[in-house]
Amino acid sequence: MDEWRTADDPACPACGEPLAPTATECPTCGERLVSEEVATLLDERTSGAYDGDVNAAPRWAVLLTGLTLGIAIAPLLAYAVVIAVGDLPFVAVVGLLLAGWLGSAAALARLPNPSAALARGLYLVVAGVLAVMVALGYDSLSGGGVGSERTLFVAAVLAVPAIAAALLARRVSERAARQARGEPGPLHERAGFGSEDATDESADENP
Repeated sequence: MDEWRTADDPACPACGEPLAPTATECPTCGERLVSEEVATLLDERTSGAYDGDVNAAPRWAVLLTGLTLGIAIAPLLAYAVVIAVGDLPFVAVVGLLLAGWLGSAAALARLPNPSAALARGLYLVVAGVLAVMVALGYDSLSGGGVGSERTLFVAAVLAVPAIAAALLARRVSERAARQARGEPGPLHERAGFGSEDATDESADENP
């Protein structure tokens, strides 16, 4: 059945149309060139590979996103703890920084793609800013030595990046949802990727 594959000019054994040696079906006459068992196995492997890779992202990219955002999250966590608890030994502060950095990075690295990790990380940054603001307010009310003017100033300074991070996180979350559905992103659309189907449909409607 496969003698035609080894010929100098491989061709369909049914209609004689030239074919690639790796063809499994003739596009001209529809002749199946492999057994049903082989065709089924190829379909299953192809479908499994597509389903597994279509939305996959390099794990190093997700991990790098988590490590980068952890650098912003860790100081906020440590600062909030220091304000709430008081002076801590240097070793304890370093431990808090490492725990905040590596812990947040590990949590973000479990997400499916960099956009999802970025969105979740930005929300964690917002949560860290809010924690610092709460700690400042608590310390100010309890007479911990932080003046009201300084508290208001720090809160105002932190509110700006917190609002920006929240807005950006919402937009990135939408992008992550699109990636999870396998839809092209804005850059892909501008470059023309993902529009082949629409072009083919237009060509079929206007031959």
